[in-house]
Amino acid sequence: MKSVNGLGWSAMLLVGVVGCGQQTQAPVAPEQQTPEQAQIVVAEQEARFLNPPAGCTEISVGEMYNGIQLTPVQYERQPTFRGDAVNFGGGATRDEVRIRLDLNTRPGLYDLALGGANTFTCEQCVFAYQDIGTSTQKLFVADSGALLLALPVSPQQTIGAVSNVVLRESKVSTPTSGPYTGSTVVPGGECRWIRFATWNTVRPGGCDPRQGSLTSNLPGTACVADDYAASDGTLQRALGTKTQGEACTATPGDGEYELTTTDCHQGFACTDLLSNDAQCLKTCDFMAANPGCPSGTICGVYGLCIEQAVLEPFGFYFDPAVIGEECQSSGEFCGVEGARGTCFDLDGAAGPKAPTCVPYHRARSECAPGDGFGYMAYPLVGGGWDRSYGFCYDDGV
Repeated sequence: MKSVNGLGWSAMLLVGVVGCGQQTQAPVAPEQQTPEQAQIVVAEQEARFLNPPAGCTEISVGEMYNGIQLTPVQYERQPTFRGDAVNFGGGATRDEVRIRLDLNTRPGLYDLALGGANTFTCEQCVFAYQDIGTSTQKLFVADSGALLLALPVSPQQTIGAVSNVVLRESKVSTPTSGPYTGSTVVPGGECRWIRFATWNTVRPGGCDPRQGSLTSNLPGTACVADDYAASDGTLQRALGTKTQGEACTATPGDGEYELTTTDCHQGFACTDLLSNDAQCLKTCDFMAANPGCPSGTICGVYGLCIEQAVLEPFGFYFDPAVIGEECQSSGEFCGVEGARGTCFDLDGAAGPKAPTCVPYHRARSECAPGDGFGYMAYPLVGGGWDRSYGFCYDDGV
């Protein structure tokens, strides 16, 4: 267990434009709608004339939440939104619908039939669990339907809709173990149908810390990562001149839609994650060719520039191997700045070879067909987890 100021760590612009949650609002006049709103309105209108396929029971979906909006927090390696299902059937326990996107999913309309009702191969996936977490749990996977990604603020903060989704009773199939399992439709199994459902997981002040995003380097701000691999963040208003390592003060904003203000310079987060007292730390993207950290520092966890020597006492292991080389240990970080990876045993525990330094990836679509998508697991305070550091490996499928 690695503890940093109470956080459990272990290895294995749009503010005011888009709001948070799926709140009921007064209808927006067509001439005042954003392009994203107009897309969703059209999809909803078209869905009104649909009918469920023969033998399918229509269900509805409650408000969808991303990982940071759950209690406890559950940051998955790919954006996964969860909501309660209504009229699903089964027992008195909870039923849940999930929407999982590949992290590289771009805005647009997607045909869910392309996933082949297989939770291993689908990049845009809709699936559900009846009586989740019980001995009578059943899996249902979409074999047809449409998914519209209207607006991504960050991979975890998006707005979209699904329509005409047919969920077929399914069973787990090859691969049956590992981070991602497959699924196949049960012949003659039950069927559920979603006419139309939306999600909005954007939160006030939300931003995307990845280098080159629209919100990673806005004037007078810092996009401060909320997950370990820095793919989801919240803006701070940086109004001062303080830079790397200087003590700082962060003042929460008045009200839900006001940003925290700091006396750090633009691009520097005011944080106490890696020290007893808050200090300004340069924000960075460890996947960037040049993360841009000050001399003597590296782009570490939570997308913060820090000395490697600061992270090591917390139990973060660094191996000197570069990508493709054998590691001297099972370090969770290897490689160099701009080419980071993790030491993974490609042969399994009984294999003759030492762990190899394999590159980190954020999106599962960056893996070769059939490859697994592993992750580093970081337990969080309160029982949650962060699995946002991902890497590809040969799954033998």
